Amino acid sequence: MIKTVFFLARHGETYWNKAMRFQGHLDSALTELGQWQSQQLAQRVKMNNIDIIYSSPLGRAQATAKICQKILNRPYQVESELIERNLGLWQGQRVEEVALHPDYDEILQQFSKLSSHGGESAIACSERIQRKLHQVAKHYSGAKILVIFHGEALRCFLAGLGKVSKANAYEQFQNGCMLKLAYHTEPPYFHIGSE
Repeated sequence: MIKTVFFLARHGETYWNKAMRFQGHLDSALTELGQWQSQQLAQRVKMNNIDIIYSSPLGRAQATAKICQKILNRPYQVESELIERNLGLWQGQRVEEVALHPDYDEILQQFSKLSSHGGESAIACSERIQRKLHQVAKHYSGAKILVIFHGEALRCFLAGLGKVSKANAYEQFQNGCMLKLAYHTEPPYFHIGSE
């Protein structure tokens, strides 16, 4: 049985994270703290001899990946399917405003097919991330891979693996956090491990 190891990480803090605004497919730059968090992330994963870095196409993830690339001296690849969950009309709005919406809890704290207007459901987001990580694991079988993406996408992905939490992504995943995940080939499955 071949094991591919993923280190799933959330990008460093952005100005919109600091202002508690939902980004989704919109973007804002890393803060000074976000740049430092990205450096710390690279230092924490350095001893694991990463083979390649994968990144969401959004600027905040790519900025984090580039900082990690300089420290780890490993190639990085942008993958469109690792993009953050599309939050539709909620993108750009403040968390405190969106929290007043009657469907807020189900959309952003549960694992369901419901989505904000024009957005993507948690289940659809999870399936997209799972599909892409399966493909990456098969392509880089036995490798150690750092994946830089997003808090809500990470929440949805983990919920799809059965790790469901009633907390939202802001509460579950700090900027620059990292989670170790193993992919086993026979039978193919993901196993969540401690960092």
